[in-house]
Amino acid sequence: MNTFAFIFRKYGLLLDMLATYLIGYAQPTTSGNASETPKLPLASERAEIQQLVAHLRTLAANEKNPLLKRHFESVILMSLDSTHGLRPEDKHVKASVGALAFFQGEGARWETYLQGTRPLIMTFKSKADGKNSYYWLFLPKSFASTKTDFPFYVELHGSGGGTNNPPWHMLYDYLQPKPAGATAQMSRREGFMILPWGRGDKGYRDVAETDIFECLQDFDKQFKTDPKRQYLYGFSMGGGGTFRIAQKTMNRWAAVGMYSAALGKNVTYDDAAKFKAMPVWMVWGEKEWLNVENRKLKDDFLKAGVNLWWKEIEGVEHSYLGEYQEQLMDWLKTKTK
Repeated sequence: MNTFAFIFRKYGLLLDMLATYLIGYAQPTTSGNASETPKLPLASERAEIQQLVAHLRTLAANEKNPLLKRHFESVILMSLDSTHGLRPEDKHVKASVGALAFFQGEGARWETYLQGTRPLIMTFKSKADGKNSYYWLFLPKSFASTKTDFPFYVELHGSGGGTNNPPWHMLYDYLQPKPAGATAQMSRREGFMILPWGRGDKGYRDVAETDIFECLQDFDKQFKTDPKRQYLYGFSMGGGGTFRIAQKTMNRWAAVGMYSAALGKNVTYDDAAKFKAMPVWMVWGEKEWLNVENRKLKDDFLKAGVNLWWKEIEGVEHSYLGEYQEQLMDWLKTKTK
């Protein structure tokens, strides 16, 4: 973080309060007839979202497959969400139109989620604050409800600079007529995989961290997987989240991966030493702004005797390269508890 960003973060709230006071003092009170910027309509008031919801309700009412039925119902719940006090922007409404087209075609069929890179949406109400949350669920290509020894992968997404905070962005992102680019395990689908919303771009801290634990609980209620092949990894903000969350769930994972992890400045040697019995994979770009933090953690891992595979990619900035995503998946497959 540069000096300006640090100062802004530290004093931004105080300056905002001061500016609000001065503006209010300097300007005359407006009359009751003065126009105000109208609030965006609620999700339930958007005609396009209403059309999507109506179609999904029909699909859900006629669906016998419990996972597909829950998927339809989950998209309905998050489409109409009001628990977060947010209102969909025009771009979210436009995305809902694409989602409707998807559900009018291949999105209504179970085979789409068995063969492609579209996720099933799994919504739950958080016990922490009663708000709706969700995660993407990718099924193994050889999925069978009676099989209980699939590996399990958890990917923590990176930050979208705040764009992920409204639930509709990630909700509709991959439920479109044209498939979006998928990360390595989404395409390979060698086991179960979930990608939690995590309340968007909250750094997997506080209630966003709790979201991850609740996602795991919700998944575990539905599926049994191989306890010796459980993997946690992420890119950027997701890499930093992996580092912190793994420390609280060490007994679960066979290995973890951190790609260009946004670690922050407060990582200690003692934090690194907690991974002494955990295989760790690390990659970052030589030219990215996170290189100092990643180099320091790498050194601490090695000093602590951690089983570490690492690489600094020469000439590369902050980028989630497919080649190294694949390498991570290949590396994870070699690790069992």
